[in-house]
Amino acid sequence: MQKPRYPRTLVASLLALIAVAVPSTAWYFAGQRQVERQAESNCKVMESKGYKTASRLAEELSLGLELLADAESRRSIFHYQNLYHEPKGAADGVMVLPSPLAQGPEDPLVEAYFQVDGDGTLSLPTLNDAFPELGLAGAQDSQCELLWKLQDVALFCHLETGRVAGGTRLTDLGEPEVVGDSGFDFDVRLLELQASAWRQHLQANDVWARLKYGEDGDTPGVVISGRPLAGLDLASGSHETVNLEVHPFRWHTLPMGSEPALVALRRVTTPAGEWTQGFVVSANGIDRHLENSYFPARFEPSVPSGKERQGKEDAHRIRSLVEGTGWRVSVDLTRAVESILESAETEGEEFRRSFFLGSFAAGVAALLIVGLVFQSERLAQQRIQFAAHAAHELRTPLAGLRIYGEMLAEGLGDPDRGRDYARRVAAEAERLGRVVTNVLSFTRLERGNIGLHPEPGDLRSAVLEAFQRQRPALEESGAELVLELEDRIPIVSFDRDAVGHILQNLLDNAEKYTRGVPDRRIVVRLTDEGKAAVLTVVDNGDGIPGRLRRRLFVPFARGGEADQPEGLGLGLVLVRMLVQDQGASIEYRDAPGGGAMFQVAFPISAEPAGAPATAEA
Repeated sequence: MQKPRYPRTLVASLLALIAVAVPSTAWYFAGQRQVERQAESNCKVMESKGYKTASRLAEELSLGLELLADAESRRSIFHYQNLYHEPKGAADGVMVLPSPLAQGPEDPLVEAYFQVDGDGTLSLPTLNDAFPELGLAGAQDSQCELLWKLQDVALFCHLETGRVAGGTRLTDLGEPEVVGDSGFDFDVRLLELQASAWRQHLQANDVWARLKYGEDGDTPGVVISGRPLAGLDLASGSHETVNLEVHPFRWHTLPMGSEPALVALRRVTTPAGEWTQGFVVSANGIDRHLENSYFPARFEPSVPSGKERQGKEDAHRIRSLVEGTGWRVSVDLTRAVESILESAETEGEEFRRSFFLGSFAAGVAALLIVGLVFQSERLAQQRIQFAAHAAHELRTPLAGLRIYGEMLAEGLGDPDRGRDYARRVAAEAERLGRVVTNVLSFTRLERGNIGLHPEPGDLRSAVLEAFQRQRPALEESGAELVLELEDRIPIVSFDRDAVGHILQNLLDNAEKYTRGVPDRRIVVRLTDEGKAAVLTVVDNGDGIPGRLRRRLFVPFARGGEADQPEGLGLGLVLVRMLVQDQGASIEYRDAPGGGAMFQVAFPISAEPAGAPATAEA
């Protein structure tokens, strides 16, 4: 039997595939690209904000540091010493005072003030070894630690005294490089003061000791300069003067401990040599200024472009130079960019979820359309096959009717077999009637107007009646029929005509598929199984192969063997429909010893019927 082909279904499948795949692919790539473009746009907006933030912070720091340097440039050079002599008070005699800086910086941007004498001695206005009580209260240990950290700065100031006027920048915490004049526009100031005032400033600790303990008093535990005060003219009456030159502050990047620091230095030319005064910018103060930034920001030294190292951690940093300092503000956009990328990934997942749901829905719709086309084409092919089978099924009995009818009408053949010819005509007419009846019954069942009327009754008598009606024709075809009825069968609900039709189709099916086997016995059995009365039809044929069992009750479905009996493929379909419309059930099993066995179970609805009937073979 040639396998059916479905060209329209194939065309519909290809069209559905194109209709779903092309728009879906375009939708997917367009959606993904839209998510990526949105993420790129958001990153550019974030980068623009980063540039604006870095520029604003750099301008604010530049202005703040400029104002700081301006204020410090106007500060008296004498304040950088713990005890100092105020020149304006020299006319009043001997006098030294604690520095205004002795209690630490007042500006939050300043970490420490210091002074390096011509001989390289480093001192802090907050620390006095001779008179600790004059230093920063309760912070002598921290000031000593700070003094130790500033040793590298002091060494640089001592060795590079001639280069301090030009700005310097530290590279990799190594040797500083001269980067030119990067300071502020202040002219060199000239100071002229009386020599006695200058000497009091130089020997401020000695003056303080004499003022506190007396010229001849004991000063236990006090270490002073060792220079004798006797004979020195500390009075204000002397007309001898000294001149000092004060240079402007310049910014430098110098090592302070293990970290670089932004330091402002100025050179002071004195009769005692070249002094360097300066202050260190507070990293904590800068951080407090930057902590209110929308993005994380830090203040860091600039690295020469030839040595700048770009790493993964620098991929999302925006830097802006703080003018005149050699330092820059670095704004970190990493978290913001990661947030944008995470948001884009979330949007991408939502898009992909929508895409897959939409594509799935479109695919299901396409499959449904293809299924409808396939069903339509399959039904069309089934109608064609049905017409062909029906024509064949009708042609065979009609041919027999015509042949035997002509023989009877024309007196042909053996005159003694006239009765036999008449029986053949009757058998062919009955066969033709079964074909027509099956077709009409299937049509009515398909339309739902079969008109069954199940009623409680004696199933035993109905089976017996239908068996006896079918028996002669089947035995004439060579089959051997056996009827086995239990004595008492419970009352069940059934339609008598439907039961006859069910048994007729099951017996006809058994007769067809036992042709050519040695044992053509067909057993009809009615038993009480407790919950149901079961009608069983068993034959000794080859049975039904497993590959065909799932299509037993499919309309027009038949096996593919070339030598199979002719038929429409409606018998078992009608049986199942009739069984189900009566509230019963049908099941196929392999018969013990081989063959096919169909069992129809009618649920018990009442007490057993009256007198038993005798089983007949």
